[in-house]
Amino acid sequence: MDIEERFLRAISDYGLLKKRDSVLVALSGGPDSVALLYLLHGIKDKFRLKLAAAHLDHAIRKASPKDREFCRELCRRLQVKFYSRRIDVVKIAKRDRANVEEIGREVRYDYFKSIGAKYGYKRIATGHTMDDNAETVLFNLVRGSGLKGLSGIAAKRGKIIRPLIGIRKPEIVNWLKENKIKYRIDPTNRSVRYSRNRIRNRILPEMEKINPEIIKSLSRFSRNVSEDIELIEKAGVLFYEKSLIESGKSKIVLDLRKLSGYDESLVKRVVLEAFYRLKGARKSPPYELISRAIEIIEGKSGKKSPLGKGIWLEKSQNRLSIFRAEPESFGEVRRPLKVPGITRIPGHDFEMRTEILKKNDLGSLKTKPSVALLDNSKVMEPEVRFRKRGDRIRPLGMKGTRLLSDLFIDRKIPSFERDNIPLVVSGNRVVWVAGVIISENFKVERATSEVLRIEICRP
Repeated sequence: MDIEERFLRAISDYGLLKKRDSVLVALSGGPDSVALLYLLHGIKDKFRLKLAAAHLDHAIRKASPKDREFCRELCRRLQVKFYSRRIDVVKIAKRDRANVEEIGREVRYDYFKSIGAKYGYKRIATGHTMDDNAETVLFNLVRGSGLKGLSGIAAKRGKIIRPLIGIRKPEIVNWLKENKIKYRIDPTNRSVRYSRNRIRNRILPEMEKINPEIIKSLSRFSRNVSEDIELIEKAGVLFYEKSLIESGKSKIVLDLRKLSGYDESLVKRVVLEAFYRLKGARKSPPYELISRAIEIIEGKSGKKSPLGKGIWLEKSQNRLSIFRAEPESFGEVRRPLKVPGITRIPGHDFEMRTEILKKNDLGSLKTKPSVALLDNSKVMEPEVRFRKRGDRIRPLGMKGTRLLSDLFIDRKIPSFERDNIPLVVSGNRVVWVAGVIISENFKVERATSEVLRIEICRP
């Protein structure tokens, strides 16, 4: 079976296209995307397709403008509508302290989706091949992914379609050569600087020495995993519905008495199903958050834990609530800090213990992160709350102030923890970011006579 036949079979088997569909091709200029454009152009009249292409220049290579012009000229020859944009991916990655590969992928898909939404394209076609799928499976395996990651790249996900997912990259290159179709070569694909390139250029060739059909084997493996996931997710939906007490746009309540009779892995699936429904997408939260959720379920009532993306889980008597809460809602929670004494905030698994000490009684000002030593005379009517947008602190040892959001990034504090870190404030000024840093404005100095000692404890 030749490439054209397998291309059409994939469209039929996965239901990728309908007649009169409008399709936007993600066109990089490389062999896969060029072949995809030609193959779709070849069935354009048969399917009565409205066809267009979009190119995103990542501004990583000096030669990238030539890639853009190549794509533009190709579309001109094929009489295909062409869109393009240049975005400095490296700059964004540095700003967000993120991986260039991951940021590039996010920016790329965001751009294609924005073009699709603006001009009404029902399908976005990408040139992912069987080789790309194998690389993704190995990449996710190395990262410790769950079954979802091991299912690889889906042939269809929402508006995204991948008609070449069942075809090997070498076959595509040979097809282009046979048809005398030109394409661009990205020299960075040979570099082992990026994780996927190391898998492509080093790991897979070694695996092929053991199994020459490793690419096909990994493709078959990912399909098997996908089938298993489908069965597991159906079970998750079934038991979710059996446990459901209340369901709304911002809150879902489950029956803990029913959940307690399920296996832990099934409980995780039920919680994930609730998370998906509130989030509106089937992208799982980090593994550690789901594990923490199980601890909350098995613990005392009144405990709360983040699931990520503004969604929280809270145990209350025989109910488990999964709800949506914007970060600002936590910033609005304020409790006076009892001095001396113990301060608790309902729904949170910590308490603040305070005492006033004579400075001369302190042997050292060095403390563990969970303890703050402050000049008591400077802290007026202290309160406990959570961060709000625009919060700033003058970090110990610094002259100027910094946004808490920037401080959290510098300290590599996971995003899902940031909204649950308590702050001690005096008026509108942040005194202590609990467990992180105190303010220079409230530190103990030579003239200090009384020291306010605060400790955050998790009972």
